[in-house]
Order: sequence, then structure tokens, then C-alpha cells
Amino acid sequence: MNFHVIIDHPWQQSFNFAVLKTISETIIENKHTIDILDLNREKFDPVMREEELAVYAEGAYLDPKVKEYQYRLRKADHMIFIFPIWWNVMPSMLKGWMDKVLLPGFAFTTDQVPAPLLDHIQGATVLTTTGSPDEFHRTEYHNALDHLFCKGTLEFCGISPVEWLNFGDTGFASREKHTHWLTSIKRIIHRLCE
Repeated sequence: MNFHVIIDHPWQQSFNFAVLKTISETIIENKHTIDILDLNREKFDPVMREEELAVYAEGAYLDPKVKEYQYRLRKADHMIFIFPIWWNVMPSMLKGWMDKVLLPGFAFTTDQVPAPLLDHIQGATVLTTTGSPDEFHRTEYHNALDHLFCKGTLEFCGISPVEWLNFGDTGFASREKHTHWLTSIKRIIHRLCE
């Protein structure tokens, strides 16, 4: 199985990168392949400019990285997304990746009621971090990320099922709590590799 992992976090010492390390080691240990896209190290430009929007409806693009990113999606069997939740959504690079890569004619049809085109991808695991407690984040903000990203983007494009885990209070949690979370992630990846 080929796991395509996308991470959007600017700081390599963050818990998000500890999550990436655990995932990478577990996938390799299980003798599967991993393709990591670090949007910050790639210096991906997330801004959709006027000239890009002008060709969007045709499923065309101007950013040369889009061709490579779409190729990598075509080869993916399972997606893993790692990012912090900022202002109830993903950081700008991942949002820009969605805008510029998940194009009509590639990720969904251009029919009046679009149909998904990425249904060869067998599912996605979304791993996020928040500064607030997970329960508070989910209840106070009505699971915003689930509606916007998991259902409204991934499932819309045919990537299903989607499992979302959020690690709340990440900056306040103890080292022991972080270790416990990483152990849980390792179990999840082992299960996906079976």
C-alpha cells in the first residue's frame, strides 16, 4: 500500500512532526511505501491568483507543482493529513493545496451535481492538534473541520472513509500524554497496514 502523507506545519520541532516520524517509522516497519509532502519545505505557494482562477473551471493550472502533486495523488492508496487547527480550519498551505490541486475534472466532475473522481484512494486519516481541549473544540465549534475538510472536501472528492483524530491541549499536555498519543497513532497505522 502506498501512503501519501501531507503535513502543513512550519516548525519541525512541533508535535506534528513527532506524529509524522511515528507514522513514517510504522509504515516502513510494516513494509509499505510512504510518500511525504511537506508543504512548508516545498515552499508551496497557496495563493490562488486571478490568472489561475481564470483557468480553474477548465481544470487547468499555472503552478508547475500542481502536475506533480496530482500525479502523487493518482498513486496514493491511503491519505494521511497532519496539521494544526488554526482559527477552526487548516493552515493556509493546506487550504491552498486544496484550492489549486483538487481541480474540476481531476478531483470531481464538472456536472451540475459533481461526482467524485478520487475514489481509488481507499480512505484518509486526519491527525490534527489544537491549543484548546478536544471536547471544547468539537462542541464549541460544532466539529467545523469534520464538515469543511473531512466531509466537504475529502469525501466530496471520493476519499472515504475518513477518520479524524484531534489532539487537544497539545501545547499544555505532558510528555507522558504526548507519548501515549504517539502510541495510539502507531496502533492506528499498524491497523491500516494489515
